[in-house]
Amino acid sequence: MIEEFGYVVSLKSDEVAVVTCVKTGACKGCASEKMCSLGRDDGKRLVEVHNQLHAQPGNRVKIATTNRAFYKSSFLVYILPLILLLIGAGLGQWLGTSVLTGVDPNLSALILGVLFLAATFVGIHYWNRHLPKEEYMPTIVDIIPQDEAMPCGELRENLSHGH
Repeated sequence: MIEEFGYVVSLKSDEVAVVTCVKTGACKGCASEKMCSLGRDDGKRLVEVHNQLHAQPGNRVKIATTNRAFYKSSFLVYILPLILLLIGAGLGQWLGTSVLTGVDPNLSALILGVLFLAATFVGIHYWNRHLPKEEYMPTIVDIIPQDEAMPCGELRENLSHGH
């Protein structure tokens, strides 16, 4: 399990909470650590989580996601586009040498590779709308008492969604 710590900022429903987390643990070794902030450099992330423990805004919590969900989403975002880029480039190279006469095989490989890559991202974007969001959401696994110190020296700061 991949675990992080944060504070409940708000409740979306009885079973879903929004938690603000500071980059720690799993983020440190991730290849996309710098990219996932999308321009924000304060290190905070807002995460929707399952809230079966009925944590309330202001509670310090430990959230966790399964390795399976993490690897599955990583495969969809990183590996699948790479595979389809290579398939498109290989198909373009084959078409350029065998079927299309007068077309540079490298050009057809480039064009089909990029088209397959773009189609993959469009497909992932479309598929993402239809995936059960709950399957990939982390879960609050513990509510940490107020007198207990947070790991990695996390300090309670402004809980106004980090804006």
